[in-house]
Amino acid sequence: MILRVPEYYDEFSCIASRCKDSCCAGWEIDIDEDSYAYYNSVEGPFSKRLKESIYEADDEDGCGYRFKLKGNKRCAMLNDNNLCDLYTALGEEALCEVCTEYPRFSIIYGNVEQKALSLSCEEVGRILFERTNPEKLIDIELPGDCDDGEDDPAYVAFFEWVQQEAVAILQNREIPVTQRMREFLAWCDRVQTIVNYSQAKDDTTILARWRNEDADREIHEWEQKNVEGKKQPERKLSYEDFCDRFEIFLDMEELDEEWINTKAEFEKLYQEDTYEKVLLEYLNSSDYSELGYEHLLVYFVYRYLMNAVYDFDILSYAKMIVVATLVVRDMDAARYQRNGGRFTMFDRIDVARIFSKEVEHSEGNAEELKEMCMMEEIARVDALCRQI
Repeated sequence: MILRVPEYYDEFSCIASRCKDSCCAGWEIDIDEDSYAYYNSVEGPFSKRLKESIYEADDEDGCGYRFKLKGNKRCAMLNDNNLCDLYTALGEEALCEVCTEYPRFSIIYGNVEQKALSLSCEEVGRILFERTNPEKLIDIELPGDCDDGEDDPAYVAFFEWVQQEAVAILQNREIPVTQRMREFLAWCDRVQTIVNYSQAKDDTTILARWRNEDADREIHEWEQKNVEGKKQPERKLSYEDFCDRFEIFLDMEELDEEWINTKAEFEKLYQEDTYEKVLLEYLNSSDYSELGYEHLLVYFVYRYLMNAVYDFDILSYAKMIVVATLVVRDMDAARYQRNGGRFTMFDRIDVARIFSKEVEHSEGNAEELKEMCMMEEIARVDALCRQI
């Protein structure tokens, strides 16, 4: 099998009590079956406290067992120094799967496990956003095989290539990042047409040969009959678009007090006569960094785009990436105002962490965002290009 990771993947090391936030607070921590069996076998002085800190989850998720939460939604194993008593008492090997893996996340396609690091961890944010070089994925060959034979090799190879091209578009520093985002959307829109054509004709060979002139003409003719043409709209940073774009986030499950504060800040700061002014003030400031948004966009590509292997809906994932970036941009402008006209590297890391923690660590929240990108007018390609 191939382990595919960002080249900075091995730079991460948990900073433990030095972390401003804590991955052991703010959300439920599921316990896998093997860890639960081990915890039940533990004896000695620590055994009683460990078992009293676990409860059986009784909800629709069917997650089994979890660690109890105490004040401020802190894991029962987290002490006042932000250190894990389970780790201290029994060692790193005693941590459950969730705690061992975080902040890593993965997606498996074909014979590849693609892993990356979540921006909900501030140390990951520091590693990513302090980079000046474009990030890239590296392949590590490992023994074993993770291919279950269910993924169509033609689609896997095609989407791998699409991911590479998407990153190349977003890292083209010869043009502004806003133009890169529009080109990224146009690219994924075209790719979706190719995928739709392949499925409609039940012909996966088109995925390999679509750049052939005759095949491309054939697809183009089919596209004209089946897909409404799209014109490049003028940029418009309107309050109405902001409200329509952010509406889905208002109803998401609230995982953290910081997200509640973000919504309250938006409600106070952004009004019909202030939104564009506030946003442009930040975008035109010396603290605005195109590099930060490049890193953010590529991070979202690694986070979401290859999921299209499972549902063939690459355009909706591309829209998710752009919508997420626009919402982070709104959060950045609000932070800039809160700071009295200043936006630092700390702010860049912190805002990305708050967004990631709210959206990326709830399957329900992520699904709501994807559904919005599939269904709502505000997430049409032309509408998103207008908002960029």
